[in-house]
Amino acid sequence: MEEYIGQACLHCGKVFTAEDDIVSCPECGTPYHRACWKENGRCINDTLHEKGESWISQRKHQIIKERSAEKQAEEFEQAALRERGESPQLINATLYDGARLNPDDPCCGFDPAEDMDGVTMGDVAEFVRDNRFYYLPLFRLMKRTGKRFSFNLICLFFPELYFANRKMWGWALSSMIINLVLYLPMLFKQNSEMGLHVPLDVTAAAFLQWGQISNAARLIFSALCCLFANRLYYRYAVRKIGRIRETAVSEAQYHAEIQEAGGTSLGNILLALIIEAALIFTVLIVTTLMH
Repeated sequence: MEEYIGQACLHCGKVFTAEDDIVSCPECGTPYHRACWKENGRCINDTLHEKGESWISQRKHQIIKERSAEKQAEEFEQAALRERGESPQLINATLYDGARLNPDDPCCGFDPAEDMDGVTMGDVAEFVRDNRFYYLPLFRLMKRTGKRFSFNLICLFFPELYFANRKMWGWALSSMIINLVLYLPMLFKQNSEMGLHVPLDVTAAAFLQWGQISNAARLIFSALCCLFANRLYYRYAVRKIGRIRETAVSEAQYHAEIQEAGGTSLGNILLALIIEAALIFTVLIVTTLMH
C-alpha cells in the first residue's frame, strides 16, 4: 500500500496517509478509503474502466513524466551554470554520508547546530575552512559510528608536515623526534660511508639488527599516522574549539579565534622543514664531535 501514500482518494479528495485504511478496485486498482468505497459501492474511475487501463500503470507513467520534468529542469540549471563559467557537475554533487557539494553552504548540507562531541557542525566548518567538503562528512561519520581510522596519504610519507600544516604542533614535533630516532641507524651508516666519525661500528651485527628493527618501526609508525591522522585532527579540532569557547568574551571574538586557530598554514610547513633540518644537523654535529 506504500504506492498509495501521498495520492488523493478519488471520492473525497483527501490525501492518503500511512494510518488510513485503504482498499483498491479489484479491476483497475484505483485506491479509496474503505469508508469511501463502501459509500460508493463501486469504483467511480470510469475513464480507466472504459480504456481498460490500471491505476498502477497510470501512476507509473505519471512518475516518469515528473522525473522527466525534473531532469529537464536540472539540465536547464546546468546549462545556466556553464554560461556563467561554473562547473555544473560539481554544484550540489552528492558526497558520502549525505553531504552536498555546494560552495554557498559552509556546512555542506548538514545542520549547523548538529552536535559534534560538544561543539557544533557550524563551528567545525569554520575551523576546517576550505577543507570542509572533505572533513565535515568524514568527521560526522566518525562521530556517528565511532570510526577511528581512515586513509591519509600525506601522513603515510610526511606526517610531521601534515600536522604542522594543520597547526597541530604537538603531533608535528613528536613525529619529527620519533622519525629522527628511528632514522639514526641509517644516518650513522650514511655518515660512515662519507668518512665522517660515528660513535658505533656500523658493520657490527648488533648495529645491523638495530637498523632492521628501526626500519620496521618506521613502517609501522608511518602506517599508524596514515590511518589515524584524520581522527587525531578531529579530536584536535573539537578540543581547540571547546577551549576557545571557554575563553572568548563575545561571539565575534569566538568566531574570529576559531578561524585563526583552524585552517592550514604553508608557513608552518616551511618552519617544520627548518626545525627538522636543524634536528638532523644537531645530531650530525654531536656524533661527529664524539670521540
